[in-house]
Amino acid sequence: MRQIDGLGKAAAGRIVAARRERGFASLQDLARRARLERHELTLLAGAGALRRLGGHRRQAHWRAAAVEEPRPLFDPLERAAGAAPDDGVLLAAPGEAEEIAQDYRSLGLTLGRHPLALLRAREPFARCRTARELAGLGGARFVRVAGLVTGRQRPGTASGVLFLTLEDETGNVNVVVWRDRQERFRKALLRARLLLVKGVLESRDGVVHVIAGQILDHSAVLGTLRAGSRDFH
Repeated sequence: MRQIDGLGKAAAGRIVAARRERGFASLQDLARRARLERHELTLLAGAGALRRLGGHRRQAHWRAAAVEEPRPLFDPLERAAGAAPDDGVLLAAPGEAEEIAQDYRSLGLTLGRHPLALLRAREPFARCRTARELAGLGGARFVRVAGLVTGRQRPGTASGVLFLTLEDETGNVNVVVWRDRQERFRKALLRARLLLVKGVLESRDGVVHVIAGQILDHSAVLGTLRAGSRDFH
C-alpha cells in the first residue's frame, strides 16, 4: 500500500488493523471497518487492490462509488445490513495496455508485461536495440536504446560522470553521460521515467555500455498505452 499514490499512512494502517481481525466480506465491509472515505476507495480501485472484493479496475471503481461512507451513529444498523446491494451492472474489463498504464499511474510499477514490450512496435522505439541485442553487436557503433529509468548514479570518484540504468523488456542497459551531455539534457535526466538514448556502443572485456549523445524524454508515451492498445494485439 506504500506504493499507492495518494493513499495516506493512516488509511493504510486502518486497513491493516481491520484485516488482522478478519478478512473483508465486501467493499462496504472494508469501508466501514477501516473507516475509508470514498476517495480512498477510489485510490485502492485504481491500484487494482480491490479485485477480490470489487472485480477488475473498472468494475471496482463503479462499485466503490456506490459504497456509503462510514457513519458511526448508524454503525450497528449498517453492520446488520451487510454488503451494499449489487445493481447488476457489469463493465467490460480493461485491456492489458490499459492495466499496465494504470499500474504506472497508481503504483509507479507493474507486475504485468514490461511497457517496452507494448511500445516496441511503435516509432521511435521500433528502431531501438534491446538490452539483449547489445551484447552481440560489438563496440564502436551508433545505437538507439530506450527503457525505464531505474538508476542514476554519480560516484565521487567518477569525475562528474553520470551512470544511468535503463530497463527494457529484455534486461538493463548501462548508459554513460558525460558532463556536457548532463547540462544539455538536464531536465530529461532529472525528471524522465522513460528515456530514449542515441549514442555510441562500447564493449570491452564483456562490459557493454552506451556513451550518450542525445537523451530524449518519452515519459508521456506511458500514458498513451490505453489509447494505442489495439496496436499491440
